[in-house]
Amino acid sequence: MKTLKKIKYFYIAFVISSISFAQPFKFGWITDLHIGLKNADFDLQAVVEDINLKKEVSFVIATGDISENGKTEDLKNAKQILDKLNVPYYIIPGNHDTKWSESGGQVFSNLWKDDKFVIEYEKTVLIGLSSGISWRGGGGHFSPEDLHWLDSLLSTIPSEKEILFFAHHQLDKEVDNWFWVTNLLAKKNVKEIFVGHGHANRVYNFNGLAGVMSRSTLTAKGKSWGYTLVDDQIDSLFFFEITKDTLIKKWNAIGKENYLDYSLVDSTEYENYSANILWQKDLKTTMLAPVTTYEKKIIAAAKNGVLFCFDEVGSQLWKTDLGASLFGKPAVANNIVIVGTMKGDLYTIDISTGHVIQVIGIDEAISSPITTMEIDYQGEKSYAVVFGTATGKIFSYELSSLNLLWSNTSAGGMIESKPLINKDKIIFGSWDTFLYCIDAATGLLNWKWNGNPVFNFSPAASPLLTDGRYIFFATPDKAITAVDLLLGKTAWRKMEYDAWESIGISNDLKKLFVKSQNDKLHIISAANGKLQKTIDLKFGLDTGPIQPIEVNGNIYFGSKNGNIYDIDSKFNFTSLFFMGTTRTHSLQLLDEQRIAASNMDGNIIVFKVTE
Repeated sequence: MKTLKKIKYFYIAFVISSISFAQPFKFGWITDLHIGLKNADFDLQAVVEDINLKKEVSFVIATGDISENGKTEDLKNAKQILDKLNVPYYIIPGNHDTKWSESGGQVFSNLWKDDKFVIEYEKTVLIGLSSGISWRGGGGHFSPEDLHWLDSLLSTIPSEKEILFFAHHQLDKEVDNWFWVTNLLAKKNVKEIFVGHGHANRVYNFNGLAGVMSRSTLTAKGKSWGYTLVDDQIDSLFFFEITKDTLIKKWNAIGKENYLDYSLVDSTEYENYSANILWQKDLKTTMLAPVTTYEKKIIAAAKNGVLFCFDEVGSQLWKTDLGASLFGKPAVANNIVIVGTMKGDLYTIDISTGHVIQVIGIDEAISSPITTMEIDYQGEKSYAVVFGTATGKIFSYELSSLNLLWSNTSAGGMIESKPLINKDKIIFGSWDTFLYCIDAATGLLNWKWNGNPVFNFSPAASPLLTDGRYIFFATPDKAITAVDLLLGKTAWRKMEYDAWESIGISNDLKKLFVKSQNDKLHIISAANGKLQKTIDLKFGLDTGPIQPIEVNGNIYFGSKNGNIYDIDSKFNFTSLFFMGTTRTHSLQLLDEQRIAASNMDGNIIVFKVTE
C-alpha cells in the first residue's frame, strides 16, 4: 500500500499587493442540479429567475451533477434553462454527468465547448476542473491531461493574483489523486476551493487549503430550491443561502489573510513491492479500456484516439491516430486489429504496420468493447465482429469485408461491457435494466432477463462470465446472479457479498471470484453461490468494475487504490506493486507466464507471474 509522505510547505498570502488591484464582486454559485429527477427542472427554473432579479450578480458558476444520469436529453434541457440567465455562466461536470453518459461526457463538452474553465474577473482568477470519470463512478479523478493543463495555467498566473478553484468532488478521499491539485494550488495565492457533490452547506479544510461546499438547487428535506450567493470582498469571502423565502441567510465567512500551513503530499506514482517487472510504459494520457494482448503483442487504446502497439519487450511498433475518442477495448483476429470510436466509426487495422485497412460509419457511438467469433462466410472460415452502441443496438460484421451480417435493436440503453459469446449465443447487458441473449447467427432475441427495475442497478458494466450452463455477473445493487443460459431464468442470486460489478471465474469454471466494494475478495461456488473463502485485503472502498483472473493457481487483480494483488493457493495475499493513484483495469494475459496491467492514466506494466 502506498504511504503518503508529507513535507511541510508554508505560505503566507500577501494581501497588501492584491488590495490595490482587487475590487469587490458577487456571483451566483449553483451545484447538483440533477436534471432528470422529478421537478429538478422546475427548481432550476426558479433559481435562474431569482438570479436574474439580482442585479448585483456578475456571473454564475455551476459545479457539476448538472444531470441525474448524464443523458443527452437532460443535459440539453439543463442548458436550455441555464441559457436564460442574464449573466454569463461557467460550468463543469460531476460524476452523475459522466458515469452513465451515452457519450462518456463528450456531449457535455460539446454543449458547453469544454468541461473546464478559466476566467479573470476584477483581478481574480477563477478556475474550474472536471473530476468526473467516464463510465467509472463512485468517486472522482483528475485526468493527466487536465493536470498538465492546470500546471501550465498556474505557471502563468502572477503570485499576487487571487485564485478561486472549483471542482465537483471534495479534494480529499472523494478524489483518488486529489493531492496533485492541492500540491499545485498551494504554491499560489488560492483563497478558496469550491465543491459540490454533498448537497449541503459545509466548511472544509483540504490539507491546509480553505474549502467550502454548497447545497443542491433541489427542493429536498423540507427545504425549497436554493443556491449560494458569494460576496467576494477585499479582505473576506461571504456566503449567503438564497431560497424562495425572502430572508437571505449568511452561513459562512472566511478572511483572506489566513495563514496557510500546507503539507505537500508525496506524488510518487510507481512502487514495486515484490513483483518481477519486465517492462513499463507511461503514456501519460487517459485510457478507459484495458490493453488487448495478441500473439505477444499489446494494443493500447487512448481516449484521445491514439492506438499504440508494443511488442513483448515493450518496444513500440507503431501508433495510429484515429482522430476520435476510443472508449472500448479493441479486439484482434487474423492479425487485424478492430476498434470502434465514439464518433461511430469501425476500423480494421493491420497489426504489423498500424495502417488502416478499412473504416465504415455506424452513425452512433460504439460503446462496448469489440469481440469476435469464428464463422463460416461464403464457404470459407472467417470472423464476425460483434459490438454494442450507445443507444443499445448490437451489430455483427464480417471481418474482411465489413459487410453487415445482422443487427439487433432489442435493448433500450447503452451497452457498456463486452458482449459474451458462447457457442451459438451472444449475451449482453444494457443500461435499460435488462440482460439479453440473442442468436449468434441471426441476431434474433432468445430471451431477456431483469433482476432490478432501477436504472442504476442495470447489469451493464459487470464482466459477463459463463461455465456453459449459467451466466454470472455482479450488479450495483450488490447482487451476484446466475442466470440459466438456455432459459434466461434466475438460477440463484446472492446479496451478501457486497459486490459491485467485479467478478471473475476459475480456470475449472467451478468457482467465482467476487471483489467486494470494501476490502474483501470472496471465493464462491459457481453451482450455488455459497461462500467458500473470504480474503480480507484491506484495499478500502472500491467500486471499479474489474475481472480477477486465475493463473497457475494464483488469483490476480487490481484495485482502485492502484495496487495489483496476488492471492496464492493457500489464500495468502501479496501487494505486488503500486502503479499509480487511479483505477486499474482488468489484467490481461500476455502468455502463460506474463500478465499485462494497465490503468486509467495510461500506465502499462508487464510482469511475470509467480512460479
